[in-house]
Amino acid sequence: MPKKKILFINYSLHSGGIEKSLVTILSLFDYDNYDVDLQLFANEGLFLDRVPPQVHLLEPLFPPEYRLNIRQSFPALLKARRPGLAFCRLLVSVAGLRGTMGERLGKMWNVERRFARKARGEYDAAVAFMEGQPIYYCVTKVKSRVKIGFIHGDYEAMGLDRNYDQNYVHKLDSLCTVSESCLTSLRRVFPQDSEKFHVIYNIVSARLLHDLAKQGTGFTDGYDGTRILSIARLSRQKGLDIALPAAARLKQKGIAFRWYIIGVGPEEEKLKAMAQELSLSDCVFFLGERQNPYPYLRQCDIYLQPSRFEGKSIAVDEAMAMCRPILLTAFSTAADQISSGVNGLIVPMTSEGVEHGLETLIAEKKLRESFSEALSGEACSNEDELLKLYGLIERE
Repeated sequence: MPKKKILFINYSLHSGGIEKSLVTILSLFDYDNYDVDLQLFANEGLFLDRVPPQVHLLEPLFPPEYRLNIRQSFPALLKARRPGLAFCRLLVSVAGLRGTMGERLGKMWNVERRFARKARGEYDAAVAFMEGQPIYYCVTKVKSRVKIGFIHGDYEAMGLDRNYDQNYVHKLDSLCTVSESCLTSLRRVFPQDSEKFHVIYNIVSARLLHDLAKQGTGFTDGYDGTRILSIARLSRQKGLDIALPAAARLKQKGIAFRWYIIGVGPEEEKLKAMAQELSLSDCVFFLGERQNPYPYLRQCDIYLQPSRFEGKSIAVDEAMAMCRPILLTAFSTAADQISSGVNGLIVPMTSEGVEHGLETLIAEKKLRESFSEALSGEACSNEDELLKLYGLIERE
């Protein structure tokens, strides 16, 4: 029997939770029965090297020059004799200036769809692994027997545009999300299509994480006090600006700790300036991107995720699989992941809430140990979630 042809679509493979989830799926995929292509808008990102060799990485939809800021990309595209794309990039830049995230995504796609080429060939299934452009491209530019989309967050909290998206959602065969709370949000927004919504949890392989944690060195600063770790895109969503004042007050109280932040993003300079203004340069450290953050995760004493909203945070899932004591702010899906007081703490989404939670966990080593012990008794691997995806792919 010939293999079925599957197309995965994503924007890039930068160091975010969605991208990490995608490469995890690709690393576990059944290549005996499926022939897999990967279509990215931009062939770039920290996780590009983690794409398995069995995957056919296609030519990107847009050239590298397109991803530069408009002052660089416009002349670079003209120099590369791509005047149409230069004009497209200019219009996209204007389209992205105003509106909610959903409104901007829609206006940008209205421009880009005129220039993005159609998928070559036909597929048995196409999987758009991210909201926005990947889903829009899947619906309008791909010939496939089955079309599956993913939305990795709380649709309402993300500021997406129902009026723009509803036509695309209606044309998908299945739309997957990552938690029960996210599923409830989708059903509220698109009740007419609720029968096609499914939950496929972020796939976490504890075996793979522990193997990766043994590679590399992790922390090298010789510090022997309490280490706090966050792995997050440096964006407003992740709430690091909520936690920095909490760290400053802990320092003022004479509480010893070091907080390490792995990630990059649009708020990087702002957050670094905020840390500097709060005199935190000796206890808050921005480590940038790390292709393998798991040695750090294995060695930390507390994992902190102070987000404003999440779908189902893969970084938290991974911290759970590594049995790390976890502190979350009370974003809408936090209780979908941990039971506060049992295997972690959920605190109010305020600087005071984060301060109190950190102070408690730093002071009470036995509480941290009880959280780790509780997590060690849970089944944190869920590789069988792939069976749900196969079921949607095989659906007639």
